[in-house]
Amino acid sequence: MQQKEYHKRIIDYYRDTENAYKDSWDLNNSLAIHYGYWDKKVKSFPESLLRMNEVMMETASIKAGDKVLDAGCGVGGSSIFLADKTGCTVTGITLSERQVQQANKNAAEKKLLHKVNFEVMDYCLTTFPDASFDVVWGCESICYAESKDSFIKEAYRLLKPGGRLVVADGFVSLFEHNDNPVIRNWLDGWQVNYLETPERFAAYMKETGFSDIAYRDISNEASHSSRRLYRFYFLASLYLLWKKINFSKPATEMQKMNIAACKFQYKGLKQGLWQYGLITGVKTQ
Repeated sequence: MQQKEYHKRIIDYYRDTENAYKDSWDLNNSLAIHYGYWDKKVKSFPESLLRMNEVMMETASIKAGDKVLDAGCGVGGSSIFLADKTGCTVTGITLSERQVQQANKNAAEKKLLHKVNFEVMDYCLTTFPDASFDVVWGCESICYAESKDSFIKEAYRLLKPGGRLVVADGFVSLFEHNDNPVIRNWLDGWQVNYLETPERFAAYMKETGFSDIAYRDISNEASHSSRRLYRFYFLASLYLLWKKINFSKPATEMQKMNIAACKFQYKGLKQGLWQYGLITGVKTQ
């Protein structure tokens, strides 16, 4: 698939599934399109979504005065969270003009436009100068990179000496699991080309020049979200059946695939085909 076509499918996916995220994922309040992190500090699903941001923030030691690039910012939830919690300055980039408009609207409502800004840009090929950021952040967005290696190289270029890369995302346990029907049905439903293994991702980082590389499997903390998506699969399937019986506007093929993916991501996690990981690294001084 050519890059232009791949990018269009990602943009179309988030447009077509927006209402599903609003209905199932607290999108209007949490502004999050990612798995939650469930630990002893969390008492509700919306809290788990914000907790994921908090854990990533703590892991990357983000503080006031830092300049952060939110690579694949969605509707701006993580950018807004970071600016509000730490006072850092955040630039969010996404392939979607629609998401940029929504992110700016969300930031305006939170009165944080002076701390965040959003642009349409490919995080593998940005227009920012070298050493522009203290932190490059990827929350469940780097899986969409056409080449994960290209993203890592661009992140390294963009970071100042001593800058940190932090990524939370899905990783296959073995690279060949990308061809497993369970994983393939999941990834195709969410328009993801492939997932890296933790080992390959860390090796790319090391080859690029990152040091202090640390990986943590946080599948247990993310499993609550996985189960929630699995339950949503059954509810959404019933809804599609009801629409069909009532001769309502049929779901698009992309919407159907998105719903089916909710089942397959859960099965894949239970079978150990993939894991949810948190990986960090530092640009060598």
